[in-house]
Amino acid sequence: MVNKSHDLLNGWTLIAHKAYKLFSNNNSYVLIDGDNEVIMQFTVVEQEFEVIQSNWNLNFKLIPGFKTIKVLNVPDEE
Repeated sequence: MVNKSHDLLNGWTLIAHKAYKLFSNNNSYVLIDGDNEVIMQFTVVEQEFEVIQSNWNLNFKLIPGFKTIKVLNVPDEE
């Protein structure tokens, strides 16, 4: 599994598979998979991480001490 680290606002970091794409608008983010489906829509502020919408089978780990969100899903290989 090859991950990529994305720097977010307010010192937050997102770690996800390199095949996933991240788009942002201010403090709002959308994570998209290889099929162009939204995996997760979320916001970050100084001390908060909020999931607005997510895929039903999304698995992620939140590490608040390091302001890190780690997506555990791996895309299907075709």
